[in-house]
Amino acid sequence: MNAMRKLNLAVCAVALSVISSTSYAAAGGTVTFNGKLIADTCQVDTASENITVTLPTLSIQSLAVAEAQDGSKDFEIKVLDCPATLTQVGAHFNAIDSSGVNPATGNLVNKAPTDAAGNVEVRLYNVDDSSQIRVGSTGNMVNIVKVGATPGTANLTYAGGYYATDATTPGEVNAKVEYVLAYN
Repeated sequence: MNAMRKLNLAVCAVALSVISSTSYAAAGGTVTFNGKLIADTCQVDTASENITVTLPTLSIQSLAVAEAQDGSKDFEIKVLDCPATLTQVGAHFNAIDSSGVNPATGNLVNKAPTDAAGNVEVRLYNVDDSSQIRVGSTGNMVNIVKVGATPGTANLTYAGGYYATDATTPGEVNAKVEYVLAYN
């Protein structure tokens, strides 16, 4: 019986040492943030400041299953007066408020005030490669075109379209996103 107690005591001691050693193991590190702020930037053309994109009216059958995508439509942000020191510009898309984006999909949620369609979001895309732009990210950068000594210009073309989170139900769709210019 004494031998059994000693064995149990030894097993408990080993188990406790394993548990206590893992609870004190170093499992951390550091995060370093680097960035840059600049004074001279491009200007957004007044026609591109507030853009309304009217997506096509579609049947719910075209968005009948989760992850179905349809009805994308391009939009363009024109920038001008870019200083010679800048070579590329892109739009960084941010949610207007914390409830305006689905963190799981990175899409804009439907915020239609009345008669809202169900199980549908608006997804942003880079037009040149059809890749998704998650809200909170920067779209593909575009080269700034310079002619002689004049300030540069660029046309940033992106798209928005319907994205089903499940079989959609009929109704209105409304989503908003804000953008700021980002430079490379």
